[in-house]
Amino acid sequence: MYSQFVFFVLFCTVFFLCVAFPRAYSIDCRWLLRSNPLVGFLTFIASRKIIWGFAALTLAVTALTVVFGRFFCGFCCPLGATIDFADHFFFSRIAKRLPRPPHFLQKLKYLFLFGIGTVALFGVIFPIFFDPISLFARVLTVFVHPLPSLVIDQLKQIPILEGHLSGAGHIPLYYGSLGIGFLFFLVIAGGVFDRRFWCQYVCPSGAFFGLLSSFAPFRRRVHDARCSECSACAKRCPTRAIGEKDFRKTSTAECIMCGACTGTAKGCGSFGFADPGKTNSVIRRPDLSRRTVLAGVAGGAFLLPMLQASAMLRRDNTGRLIRPPGAAPDPLFSAKCLACGLCMKACPTNSIQPCSLDDGFARLSTPKIVPRIGSCEEKCHLCGAVCPTQAIRKLPYEEKQFAKIGTAVVDRHRCIAWEQNKECLVCAEVCPYHAIDPKSVATTKGQFMVPVVVEDLCMGCGQCEHECPVFDTAAIVVYKFGENRRENGFYASEAQKEDIIKRRNRSGSDSPDAGADATGAAAPGKGDAGAAEGKPSAGASPSNGFSF
Repeated sequence: MYSQFVFFVLFCTVFFLCVAFPRAYSIDCRWLLRSNPLVGFLTFIASRKIIWGFAALTLAVTALTVVFGRFFCGFCCPLGATIDFADHFFFSRIAKRLPRPPHFLQKLKYLFLFGIGTVALFGVIFPIFFDPISLFARVLTVFVHPLPSLVIDQLKQIPILEGHLSGAGHIPLYYGSLGIGFLFFLVIAGGVFDRRFWCQYVCPSGAFFGLLSSFAPFRRRVHDARCSECSACAKRCPTRAIGEKDFRKTSTAECIMCGACTGTAKGCGSFGFADPGKTNSVIRRPDLSRRTVLAGVAGGAFLLPMLQASAMLRRDNTGRLIRPPGAAPDPLFSAKCLACGLCMKACPTNSIQPCSLDDGFARLSTPKIVPRIGSCEEKCHLCGAVCPTQAIRKLPYEEKQFAKIGTAVVDRHRCIAWEQNKECLVCAEVCPYHAIDPKSVATTKGQFMVPVVVEDLCMGCGQCEHECPVFDTAAIVVYKFGENRRENGFYASEAQKEDIIKRRNRSGSDSPDAGADATGAAAPGKGDAGAAEGKPSAGASPSNGFSF
């Protein structure tokens, strides 16, 4: 279908061109993930809050679905377009040789719908698979987005092309790509058993659209004078929406308005507004029973302990689950985040990575910052600009510079300056917030400058950890303690902001060797007794002397 292809191209164009610097600041690309009304309703229910910019599009698509049926699945869904492509070119011959699955299996998607609806009532959304657009965006981020840079990087190694290709630059790579790829493979490979397998039997969004369009007035009509009951329309229908015995009956809950049934040479069918007085557009109600609803609710209740009562949600044993700046506090963040991957795609340093199972099942694929891969840039807040559900706030730079996401801690047993008595102040030199003070320390080998973190100036950006020259685990590591996550409002008062800026400017004006004279001894007024004994100065937190 041309309309399906047009929307697919539009989606991919906006995704790759607008979810990036600098266009993400000026072009609102969040509608990509807001076009599915199920996402809106589940987010509103789980977070107990209405996002008004989201609600308008949610209500509009809902109203159109009630009138025109499941047009979203047949025209707008990029995952559906991908499935159609794979079914046509890869699985069509295999599927024809196998019997189609039993018709009652179409109830499965309703089980999933009522299951995730039950979970949302308790303040949790499970975004791994219920939204096809989020799933597709995640696949584009993890697999397609790095592809051009990877190809250029490999071509550069060919002697003939060496020097003729301009840099691939930073290649964005992500944790958990194998799991995301496997899930996507399962979605596509369903075409072996039936056309649009995902849409017919699994997709909760398809079930939601099916319920909305159960009595849609715009639907398939059969022209009795031309119908010879040859069953060609039923065979062409990818979602088995046409009755297998009475070809005049159409399940509007399953029909995706693709028009495949109207493509026969006889022209015995068309789409339009049905005339209530005629029998040429009989509706077959959705295959939904009370037992199906109760089974879905019970399944959601059974899933709740895994998602909400997990000990991982109560405690982060590593202290390394660092959310992007502007992230809402838990559990509100978990009630809003779709794990769509837009923040990961927009991040220029590749520092935002998907959570793994080690971080908890409920957090799977949600964003976290891994400073060793990349730091959070001081003046960048693209992640908040592209987040469709405000799980990450859109912050101006004036406020972002006070959004503390963690605190850096020096491991003295790994630090080159502390442990080996060698000059190394890389962390202090690269810190954009001037939160690392070089201090003069007396050792058996003389006076040496060592880094000491000023905890209340540190924002946890991870620049120090990223640039640390120590191999493998850095000698200075960011932990999430001290994080300041707010749903709204300011991160600091005006007086606190002025004090922090003044102290940052004062620290930035000091050179690394300002505390020592030509002989290496501590200059008057610099350093203190604690520093001379290898302890943090009074201006530093006790945790800055933390040893592992």
